[in-house]
Amino acid sequence: METGLIGTDVSPIAAHLTSASLAAIGMGEPYGDTQIGWVNVGGSTSAIGSLDYFETRELGDLFQSVAGVSTGKAANTKASISIPNDGIDWILMNPPYSRTRGGQSAFDIAGLPEDVRKACQKKWQNVVRDEPVTLTAGMGASFLALARKRTKLGGRIGFVLPLTAAFAKSWAATRRMIELEFTDITAIAVAAGQALGKDALSADTGMEEMLLVATRTQADAKGKNALIKCVTLHSPVTRSGEAGELARAISGTIDLVDGVGSSRPIVVGETEIGQVCVFDAGGRGAPWGPLGVTHAGLAVAANKMACGRLDLIGKSMELDTGMTTLGDLFHIGPTHHLIGHLRGGDAIGAFELFPVTGSADAVGADRSLWATDSEAQRSLVVLPTHKGVPVPGGNCGEMRARQGKLFYARNMRWTSQALLVAMTKHDAMGGSAWTALENNDIRVCKAFALWANSTLGMMVHWTQGQRTHAGRSRTQIGALGQIPCPKLDRIGGDKLDFAAASFDELASRQLLPACQAHADDTRREIDAAVVRMLGLPQGANESVDELRLLWCSEPSVHGQNRQAVALLASQGSG
Repeated sequence: METGLIGTDVSPIAAHLTSASLAAIGMGEPYGDTQIGWVNVGGSTSAIGSLDYFETRELGDLFQSVAGVSTGKAANTKASISIPNDGIDWILMNPPYSRTRGGQSAFDIAGLPEDVRKACQKKWQNVVRDEPVTLTAGMGASFLALARKRTKLGGRIGFVLPLTAAFAKSWAATRRMIELEFTDITAIAVAAGQALGKDALSADTGMEEMLLVATRTQADAKGKNALIKCVTLHSPVTRSGEAGELARAISGTIDLVDGVGSSRPIVVGETEIGQVCVFDAGGRGAPWGPLGVTHAGLAVAANKMACGRLDLIGKSMELDTGMTTLGDLFHIGPTHHLIGHLRGGDAIGAFELFPVTGSADAVGADRSLWATDSEAQRSLVVLPTHKGVPVPGGNCGEMRARQGKLFYARNMRWTSQALLVAMTKHDAMGGSAWTALENNDIRVCKAFALWANSTLGMMVHWTQGQRTHAGRSRTQIGALGQIPCPKLDRIGGDKLDFAAASFDELASRQLLPACQAHADDTRREIDAAVVRMLGLPQGANESVDELRLLWCSEPSVHGQNRQAVALLASQGSG
């Protein structure tokens, strides 16, 4: 209590209950000063709670200073809590996820005036300016950077984090820091959709989460080992006794895994409760694709697919074209904030947008593929959803110049949407759900539309997109440019002509939702066209068939959708 444990919180209730609970299990041993207390937020110094430890080793303890009860000292005796640099053996934390974006506000604490809250946000920005942190990732990333600063070499961290931390572009700098500054990195998640509500690690967030455990790297070993042990559990852990058994099983299994690309089931008694898959993150901060994947073979295959290799059940096939990124292949269109706003919304952008009233109304100038419609958008060629009316003084000319025929879905719902990429017959603008991709060769656009809507293309997106909500794969617009794809502009004229002809033949066919791809004959034809377009060897179609079924069986894809789960069960894969 006096020297071994240090803890701070912005809640006086949390500080008091923690101190009291620890005293209750202390076997009656006396103690003097406690290192557990309540730290300030706001005030004349714009205090930012424990994040102030970025700038100082000591913070005043408001709980002890005001009450003086837990120390045994007289009331109003000043006390502080000191945290030495590089001096902590273990840092355990379930940090706040707050961020100032999308209606959420960091430091939105009851009773804190708006001007003080903004001052706290500004101070937060200043203290992490030189840290591997993006503010849009939220406070969790900042607390991870602080833990790196305060944990001693060889010390350990254990964090509860939003699952977004493993995938979102806003977390890329922090992921890279973890990969370079830590070793023995283990990330633990529960199969998508199984650990929300009352079974969540943080029940009030409504988000899927992960556990991160890692060891601070010794100075001479930085960046030499960026292996991530991704642990996926089939069910959430709800009891402490159960958690202890699972922790021992996970630790023992990790010790038996043989390196990059290897995997092993985790067994407790006679029951398999999950699996471990090891991959090399390479210190790049790229998404940790294998995390949350229940089939180890699929996890490895999907990760390799993003690097240009089709690998499953002993078969390995390189893509002759090699891989590039969307940012290299296409000019990525403007955000919806620049394009415009819906009627009655905040007056931003070049256009005010109105829904089209029918197929005839979808044809014309200043049309936009703004929104998704899972019922109407079932074929490769779709109609615009909105029409734009120029806003006085808006930059309409630039938005018109950025129109195109190829569009990428940034908030993909595998459970209902059929298309990851769609094309329009005439040039149109993008919107909040669809982002335009521009390439001067229409054959490249058609080839990419086939690729992106094939099993292989959807799997690659799945490895990169966020899986914070089951059955979805959201991608921030800044991350689109980093999504891997084949070098379709270098596959040769004959193959591009074939791809364009195949697209035209399949363009009007109706597709099932992506999570039902295993039962979709049109999706199978798209896959076959992509295999031929990429020049994959004989036997590739059979491997893709296997991948398609395995991928659709993943909880993060079917999202526990009743129709999808029933369809899988009827085919013997539920």
